[in-house]
Amino acid sequence: MTPRRKSPGKQRWLSQFLFVLSLVFLAFGLVSLGWGVWPSPTNAVAFTIPVGVLPGAPLGKTYASMADYALNVSWQTWIRMGESGTITLHLSEMDADAGSAVERPAQVVLVEPVVPGVRLEPGGRMQANLAAGQELTLTWEAEGAVPGEYGGKLYVSFGFYDEALAEMVPVPVAVVDLAFRVTALYGLEGRLVLWLGLVGVALWGALFLLGRAVEGR
Repeated sequence: MTPRRKSPGKQRWLSQFLFVLSLVFLAFGLVSLGWGVWPSPTNAVAFTIPVGVLPGAPLGKTYASMADYALNVSWQTWIRMGESGTITLHLSEMDADAGSAVERPAQVVLVEPVVPGVRLEPGGRMQANLAAGQELTLTWEAEGAVPGEYGGKLYVSFGFYDEALAEMVPVPVAVVDLAFRVTALYGLEGRLVLWLGLVGVALWGALFLLGRAVEGR
């Protein structure tokens, strides 16, 4: 008894169904991979801090900037859920060669980013001493756990020790408005979306080959 062969019509229908299904998985995989690897846009601002007494100094105090400084702050505005973006601060003298030849006290720099709803690492206020001719670069990792729009601020101050109060007095020199958008595809974290994208492409290849095999019978 010879086995019954499938009719050409059924084979053609099955192969077409497999091809269409493979294209669905291909589209799913490409969208997932594209979303997972698309570079995040970056926003940046620049400030100039002139030498001399600071406008924000307490009344009667001569707290001053030791040099003309260039302040640059940049951050990634688009973060995939479960992944991290970066905030970068760079502070340098505008005439570093001239500043390196001058002996003066170090400039105490205080920086604190505050973004409610976004976890920052390291957290809290950071302090650094900037000697003549030196440059300062600070970086934070910003991780969003819940999709949404988040806003915050980056506070930059110069610190001056007050002997009468026996404490460091911060004098603000710049405040940067930060804005982040945490996104999720299919409600999933970025790494899982990438993995699903690879699975979708693999299924596309398997279904495409299976459809060709069915069509060639």
